[in-house]
Parts: sequence; structure tokens; C-alpha cells
Amino acid sequence: MKLAFTTTFDAQDVLKWSGTPFYMAKSFEQQGMEINYIGHLTRQLPSFFKLKQFWKKTACNQRESPRFNVTAAKHYSKQVAQQLTKMNVDAIIAPQINPICYLESKQPIVLWTDGLYASLLGFYPGFSNHSATSIEQGNIITRECLSRCALAIFSSDWAAHTAQEIYGAAKEKIKVVPFGANIQCTHTIDDIRRMLKTRPRDTVKLLFLGKHWHRKGGDIVFNVAKALQAAGQSVELNFVGCQPPKNVTIPAYIKCHGFISKRTPAGLKKITDLLSQSHFLFLPSRAEAYGIAFCEANAFGLPVLTSYVGGITTIVKNNINGMTFSLEAAPSVYCDYIINLMQHYSSYEELALSAFCEYETRLNWRTATQTVKQWIEKIN
Repeated sequence: MKLAFTTTFDAQDVLKWSGTPFYMAKSFEQQGMEINYIGHLTRQLPSFFKLKQFWKKTACNQRESPRFNVTAAKHYSKQVAQQLTKMNVDAIIAPQINPICYLESKQPIVLWTDGLYASLLGFYPGFSNHSATSIEQGNIITRECLSRCALAIFSSDWAAHTAQEIYGAAKEKIKVVPFGANIQCTHTIDDIRRMLKTRPRDTVKLLFLGKHWHRKGGDIVFNVAKALQAAGQSVELNFVGCQPPKNVTIPAYIKCHGFISKRTPAGLKKITDLLSQSHFLFLPSRAEAYGIAFCEANAFGLPVLTSYVGGITTIVKNNINGMTFSLEAAPSVYCDYIINLMQHYSSYEELALSAFCEYETRLNWRTATQTVKQWIEKIN
């Protein structure tokens, strides 16, 4: 089977969108599918858009979004259509709505993404204060996209619910397939057992992986670590991806590594060592459409402590591969859960092994693309 894989950017760049399109496409190739990339699309906006954008920002403190714009979406789709005339493909798949909103094609169109405009609006900081025009056009292009798709596949039940309940997409075209981990992983259950033996029993090691301190709940993680230490539980907390605010005093048991690139051998080794040696990935996100980091943690037998917002609960199942908490949960609630597992360490080990099984059976790209491949074959 031949697929046209379309994005507005270069999907073969592993740095784009946390590597999700890169690993998605490569996994399809490993399933024996031929991938024809369509990307590097140019953006065309209406006349005087920049002027309108400036006026909305200064006069109304509103954002006129170039991403959710009908003119831009039509131009993207026109470019995709032009490139399709040079290809012989069986289906078109896109991990974002923008290139396919207005695409007219004889081949079936498949969307596989993590969220739709209505559910992201006001949820993520970047989707706050959108102008009325942007909101209207964001919803228009989303409906146009869903109407053209033979399959609308989402990484979470949360996103799928938006498609059906808010946009009225036909139930029969909606599917849920979780994304996989954006890492190369060949671990076996024996590898995970060896990792567990290296994790200390007297000190709980927490890992925070995220670029956005507030959105990812860095302040919550910081306060829980302090509460654990105050309760007499030895703790080590590693922050990776961002730095705490400058006014925060960092105690000795907290290490701040800043950004670590997985593209360098040294950086990749550092991150894999932290994943292997920690007890929990701790990311109580305030906004999260999915959460690739949770899948990556489970690939190392690392249970997840997080919040039940957005698409997270499709990934994290309580007491199976981690635990979800309310954003209003007090630090003591987290402490009780962590300390109880550390005091009953065999229960922690069972949770860690179960987390790896979730990665092996659900949260990897091989399983995901096999499922999607079967659905694409049915609509062809």
C-alpha cells in the first residue's frame, strides 16, 4: 500500500512536533507501506492580515491566529492537491488538519491527530484570547476537514468525543488509537527487571520532563518533593527541559538539568539513564492533549504520576501504569500514594512491570500503525 503523508512542515525532521509525525511515518514504513511525503508547504494569508493581527493585539488583547485561517487552509490544500497529481497513492494520511481541510481527492483521506480546535481553545496557553474571527474560522476548517475524512482517528477518547459531540462527525468514521513512544526501544521484560534492581529503595527518585514549567505542573512537583522530604521520605527530583522560576530556592535534593537534546549521544544517554533509574515520571499537567512522555516512561517500566485532564486518561490507567490526580489535589495526597508504594516495594515493582506491559501492548508505534493500516485497507 502506498500512502501520501502530508504535513505543513517537514515530517522527516524529528524535531517537529516532538517527533510524532517522524515516528508515525517511519512505523508505517516498517509495516511495509510506501510513504510519499508532502510537506514544506507555504502559507498564504489574506490581504492586510498582519495589520489586522496587530490591531487585534493592541486594541483588544486578542490573537488573530494565522494557523486557523480559511485562506491559509485552502492554500495548503491546493499545494497538496498539486503534489498528489505526481503521485500514485492508495490513501492520504495527515497528523494535522491544516493540509487536508479543503482537499478534494479520489483517494480516501485519513486524519490521525491528538486534538481538535474546539477542545484546544482556552485549554492551551497558545489557544487563549483568540479573536471571534479566529474562533469562527478555526471551527469552519475543522468541520471541513472532518467532512472530507473517510477516517478520523484520534489518540484519545477525549479528542474523539470532541469530534462527535461538538463537530457532529459520523460515529462510524471515528476511531481511537493511542500514539506510541517517540524513542527507539528494544527493551524486554528482563531488561525492566534489571532496571528495577538499580532503583534505590530508600530514596524515591522523581523525574520531571517538560519544557513548560507552569503548564506541565512544575510547581506542583516542586511542592510535593518538599512535602515528601518534610515527611521523612528521602527524595531526589530531577527537572529536565525547563528551569524553575528565578525566585525559587532550589534545595540540594533537587537537580535542574535544563534542556537535554536527544539528538546528541551524550544527551540521549543522560535522558535514558534518568528514565531507567527513576521511580516515577511526575507530570501533573494543567493542559495536555495527549502526552508522548508518558508512553516513553512506560517503555522503561517507569510509572506515571499525572493529572486527569485532556487526553491523559487514555494513556494512564490508575494502578496499571501510573496514577492520575485532580489538579486541586494537595501535596499530601501525592505523598501518601508515593510513600505507600515505597513502603510496599513489591507493589511498586508490580506497577513498574505493568507499566512496561502497557507500552508493549498499547503505547508503541508498531501496535498503533498496525491497527491504522488495517482500517485503511478496509476503506480502500
